[in-house]
Amino acid sequence: MNYVEYGKENSDVIILLHGGGLSWWNYKEVAERLQTDYIDLLLIHQPAGNYIAGYKQMEKAYKEGKVRAIGLSNFNEEQISEILNICEVKPSVLQTEVHPYYQEKELKKFLSHEDIKIQAWYPLGHGDNALLNEPLFKNLAEKYGKSTAQIILRWHIQEGNIIIPGSKNSDHIKANFDIFDFSLTDEEMAKISLLDKCVRYYTSTPEMLKKYAEMIPPVDEQK
Repeated sequence: MNYVEYGKENSDVIILLHGGGLSWWNYKEVAERLQTDYIDLLLIHQPAGNYIAGYKQMEKAYKEGKVRAIGLSNFNEEQISEILNICEVKPSVLQTEVHPYYQEKELKKFLSHEDIKIQAWYPLGHGDNALLNEPLFKNLAEKYGKSTAQIILRWHIQEGNIIIPGSKNSDHIKANFDIFDFSLTDEEMAKISLLDKCVRYYTSTPEMLKKYAEMIPPVDEQK
């Protein structure tokens, strides 16, 4: 993608990429395809294979100025600690599943202590109707004149979570940004905290991680 063609300079667009180890994903080639001099944030997508070696390669990319920040995705506290014990460049971000049913309160305390930001994927609970139709969210949506999805996204913002809600619907994308003209009260935030069920929608398995480690992305097909 050429961002200049779309009237976008690098300062207007944040380029985030997942990699499974730069031995098979050449960040320089990716940057050339995007017609940019650098990638804003590069993450190891899964704690699969030799992720220590993969992280070392990301550090090299960072030191060469081709990547502005590096981080992790789907790593647990033990795996993050393993990276922290060997790294020269600390991960800036952990991308992981977070939503009102799975709030990751203890992990967030650990990340805060290490000055690592949490980026929530599945911020709307993978579109789970049970979550979106929670009576609390429906009541708050009526109070503030918003959708239940907007209430949940506002909760994320006030929790300090970076959010990446995905949508191909232009109206939904616009609505996802329309959450900065109101604030939830402390009492409302406390009530949402009680919804935490410690239940996630995505669960990794050794078999899945093995497949990730063996995966070769179809880079040539994407040219």
